[in-house]
Amino acid sequence: MKNIQAILNIILSKDIFQYIFIDKMYRVVDISDGVGAYLAKSPKIGEDILLYLPELVGYESEIENILNGVNKSYLLESIDINNHYINISIEYYNDETIIILLQNITDITNSKQKLLQYSNESILLNSTLENIINRQNALVFLTNRDDIIYANKKFLDYFDVDSLVDERIDIYKYLDTPIDSYDNLFPLVDDKEIYISIKSDTFILKATLIESSHKLFTLSRVTELSNEKNIDTLTGLYKKPYFISYLERNLDKANDYAVIVIDLDNFKRVNDIYGHLAGDDVLKEFALLIKGNIRADDIFARWGGEEFLMLLKNTSLDNAIKKLEQIHAIIENHKFIHIGELTASFGITNGIEGDTIDSILQRADNALYEAKDRGKNQIVSRKV
Repeated sequence: MKNIQAILNIILSKDIFQYIFIDKMYRVVDISDGVGAYLAKSPKIGEDILLYLPELVGYESEIENILNGVNKSYLLESIDINNHYINISIEYYNDETIIILLQNITDITNSKQKLLQYSNESILLNSTLENIINRQNALVFLTNRDDIIYANKKFLDYFDVDSLVDERIDIYKYLDTPIDSYDNLFPLVDDKEIYISIKSDTFILKATLIESSHKLFTLSRVTELSNEKNIDTLTGLYKKPYFISYLERNLDKANDYAVIVIDLDNFKRVNDIYGHLAGDDVLKEFALLIKGNIRADDIFARWGGEEFLMLLKNTSLDNAIKKLEQIHAIIENHKFIHIGELTASFGITNGIEGDTIDSILQRADNALYEAKDRGKNQIVSRKV
């Protein structure tokens, strides 16, 4: 293993890639020297990698497929770890070992380096960057003054075009404001997020300056979130009925998910001491903090008051608990506006065959009350 480590240390240099070897039990077999720069601290040989990369929770089936030779690799894009934006690539090494490659794309994500290379007055996308951009969930397109000169696959698929050569698409025409070029669209969007309706969908439009003559735009679809009946107006989270409806449709998945009930500790004191407006600010900040530390397709909702519901998909209860421990630590170390420190209690359970909405929520709620009875600021699970 040390031979391959020496080779990789040379090839994957200049703070672009780091790697971790793990075995079938998710134990660390070997690591490159610079892993600690990406994670909060460097794992030791023999330790469980999920303790250091809880972002892998929910992807156990993909990892098993790689270990079993069903697939050769799997890519997680744009994970925010320790102030770095990282692509995590999980690759087959042999029947007993897989390699996790950590690619630092912070500069790319922040547009601190050129996304494009220019040659003979043509715009060429580096193949790696093109792969990253094509895998994004957003519709991405690059413009000069008047035209879209590059668009990712999601963009082309959405507008049902094979290329931009014979098809002109003017995104600014979907705005209420009269605009006649992408140069005029950019100042409207720069440093802001604006909502735009295209077809029957709602998008958030963002923009980044690449060079004086080129702008990069992204369209992130939020159609479902724009449906007011499903969204809590204070926090922007789903409302309880939407959470219940989603959970009901997925009850038959049993152990593939975990349900969590969260309660902010002593929140009445926040309202009593600082006032309800300050309390509302804290609820909004809490919602943003949690959303920033779970996957985009996990379900996070406000039950009511200072209680919240969470559904972590495609994971075992044990791995969901590890993820929850990470979130718990983030809350403890965060300084909230107006009040400073705040803690929360968590009750977590997994689904079982024959579960009803009432039974699974009751188990999670009972676990939450046990956490409260034990002194708050902790996680209690109900395994079944």
